[in-house]
Amino acid sequence: MKKTFLTLVSCAALWAGPAVSFGQTAPPLGAAATFTLFTAVGAFDNVGPSVVSGDIGTNAGQFTGFPPGVILTGNIHHADTYSNQAATDVQTAFNAMSAVPCVSPLAVYGGPPSSPQTLLPGSYCVGGATTLAGSLILDAQNNPNALFFLRVTGALTTGAGSTVTLINGASATNVYWQITNRTDLGQNSLMQGTLITGGAINLVQGATLRGRALTRAGAITMDSNTATLQLQPLSATFWLGNGTTDWFTASNWSNGVPTSLLDAGVSANRAPYPAIANGSAAVRNLAIGNGAQLSQSGGSLDVEGNLDNAGTIAATGGSLLLSGTSAQLLGGTGSTQLWSLTLNNANGATLAGAVGVHGILMPSSGILNTNNQALTLRSDITGTALVNNSGLGSVNGAVTMQRYIATTLNSGMGYRHYSSPVSNTTLSDLATPGFVPVFNQAFNTGGNTGTSFPNVFTYQENLVTVAKPTFGDGFFVPTGATPVVVMEGYDVNIASNQVVDLRGTLNNGPQSRTNLSRGTGTENGWHLLGNPYPSPIDFSQSAGVVRTNLDNAIYVYQSTGQYAGGYRGYVNGFGDPRLSAMQGFFTRVSAGQTSGSLSFNNAVRSTSLAVQPTFNRSVADLRPQLQLQLQGSAATSMDEAYVYFEAGATAAFDARYDAYKLPNLSHLILSSLTAADELSVNGLAPLSGATTVPLNVNVPAAGSYTLNAAALRNFAPGTQVLLL
Repeated sequence: MKKTFLTLVSCAALWAGPAVSFGQTAPPLGAAATFTLFTAVGAFDNVGPSVVSGDIGTNAGQFTGFPPGVILTGNIHHADTYSNQAATDVQTAFNAMSAVPCVSPLAVYGGPPSSPQTLLPGSYCVGGATTLAGSLILDAQNNPNALFFLRVTGALTTGAGSTVTLINGASATNVYWQITNRTDLGQNSLMQGTLITGGAINLVQGATLRGRALTRAGAITMDSNTATLQLQPLSATFWLGNGTTDWFTASNWSNGVPTSLLDAGVSANRAPYPAIANGSAAVRNLAIGNGAQLSQSGGSLDVEGNLDNAGTIAATGGSLLLSGTSAQLLGGTGSTQLWSLTLNNANGATLAGAVGVHGILMPSSGILNTNNQALTLRSDITGTALVNNSGLGSVNGAVTMQRYIATTLNSGMGYRHYSSPVSNTTLSDLATPGFVPVFNQAFNTGGNTGTSFPNVFTYQENLVTVAKPTFGDGFFVPTGATPVVVMEGYDVNIASNQVVDLRGTLNNGPQSRTNLSRGTGTENGWHLLGNPYPSPIDFSQSAGVVRTNLDNAIYVYQSTGQYAGGYRGYVNGFGDPRLSAMQGFFTRVSAGQTSGSLSFNNAVRSTSLAVQPTFNRSVADLRPQLQLQLQGSAATSMDEAYVYFEAGATAAFDARYDAYKLPNLSHLILSSLTAADELSVNGLAPLSGATTVPLNVNVPAAGSYTLNAAALRNFAPGTQVLLL
């Protein structure tokens, strides 16, 4: 039996009875909160010039009618990640409304209404199909937080010209309807509040909705309607673009500058679009429409709700903070390129579209779920993004990290030593649009006679044998299906204009390589390892590095040509202790040892973009020291050696103080000599008299070369340093 919702004036006293202290809270809307009209399962169709502010869409069904319908602010979501989440959240909200107690069952009377009916804050129920005729007034009694819950077990029809009116501080954001079946909003009627339904939603010609109409199953039809996500006074503000791009100019917004309590929308055709260059901006939910843009070159933007981007977010500086108190969504169908991103939300955040980070990604609190969306740590000539894992949060899911190659020493092909900042990928992931890895394993048995020369190598110490005794004999060609190994290094011959990216699970926390072997030959004990983290590391941070039976020195390769280049060592403060993300390096098991290990923890990681080592590869130091450089005619043709004096060092090789001279493919070689070894860094005992340091100088061909002292520091007055 169909029932009349509004009744005769004599019933008004019966409607006004419920108290406001029933303790019910608003149902959680999640991703559905940004929608004005949404169906989880059903078609969405519009005819005529309907106007909508807010998101609209369907998660499963045909979508038509826009145009001729117009979206002033908001986006269309049709069977995408965002609509999928909204479908789940609508069901959750429907279940929450079902738990609202019926404090005041509504009395039902026959006959047409003769005057408006008024309800005070509370919960109300009607147990059957119902018609709303005339005017329903919701009176908050000057309490802006007053809640109204109206539940209809059955269908709801609003009569032509009927109205829902809010007075004395009542707001649409605090009015919730649950209709278990179909909802029809009559011609030229006005409905206010959030409608959470279980059936089809039909807006007859001229009907106006201020709030939301969300259904878990059923078609949505519109005919020349106005629908606005009008939640509460000043609950939303929209970009007007009144001549400037300044986010903080109040006149650029419809309801003033956004705050953490205000939603904000930026729609197309509102240029010039907003920009943040400095200062601290805040917003609750932020929507960037298709064709619209937000730029950021500095400052911070704190988003406490969802960020739905169907347009363009372009950042060259600054930071985006996700600091809500409930789970957040980030992304959308547009291009979302952030500079730095910080998650400071214990309930976490989920990507709803591809996101790029150019600066620092910091999961300070909570879990950032990639949700099978593309999260990319970008790298270019300006720098490489890093992950700061010093907080309590984490990243869950696959992430892609890029690696740009510095062209200073070699702008063409050359060997570069890579490592992986991620797990759960293979060496075939080294491929780029312009680089095809070649894994010709015939090299392992036939050497350079293979018809297709390989360009990807690992290094295996045990391949250096009596039959193959040189350092270069340790290089080995793997297969493309070989899984990347944490802290393994890979030698790749690749052009400098290629940007390698590796996709997998980000490495974090303690990492180690054990059972590093050393054979009995003079060239045994070398291992090609790598930085395991999505951030630079600094070997001078001793708290983050643990060596067992290893020399202290590390060696990084610098390419100067396709098959030319040399190694630069670091030990005991000489050379560069910093390695970029995805950088490989050599180290050696100490003489007299048969095995060793190397371990890292997060203390070795850089957490700032202030200084980044280049992929191609200090503090005041009071030790007497000499830096020598051998320079060829080409600017990139250079080698160097260090000699310094410190207590504890000796004339023989010392694992703590010295670095070997590894083979230099350019054959431009400068080193110092001990009785048995050739050194790139030579630590000697403090000077007590005349000391002679033999040098080895080698050039690749006849020509003009320069040998000079690039640095001469901290020698006592009167000390003569002679280069003979």
